[in-house]
Amino acid sequence: MADIDPLDRRALGVLSETVNAELGAGSIVAREVNRAYRSGRSADLRTASAAFDALPSWQRSSIGDDATRRARRMRAKPAEPRRTPVRETVRDSARDWQDLREAQERVVIPSPPRFLKPRVTR
Repeated sequence: MADIDPLDRRALGVLSETVNAELGAGSIVAREVNRAYRSGRSADLRTASAAFDALPSWQRSSIGDDATRRARRMRAKPAEPRRTPVRETVRDSARDWQDLREAQERVVIPSPPRFLKPRVTR
């Protein structure tokens, strides 16, 4: 029952991993993107797309940049068998702080939108 192109589905898998890492597995956006990836149905893809588009632009940009880095890393590395950590089989919504493989990467914190910045009083 897969309506999504296989290449698009692989890209959706990378996006799903990235959204889970950025927003947490309990996020509505993460659940919708993961559902679209698992089911492969175009209806679920439309729902996931609408949920992702509802995010602020700075957050969509951050997730997109991170997903691009992950995809390039996957392309550069030879395929290795993926080990499923025990925590993933539980399927809870708590963040998993055990897997910090990307701790060596530089963390870029985007600046908040203007409406969140305090006003300068004179």
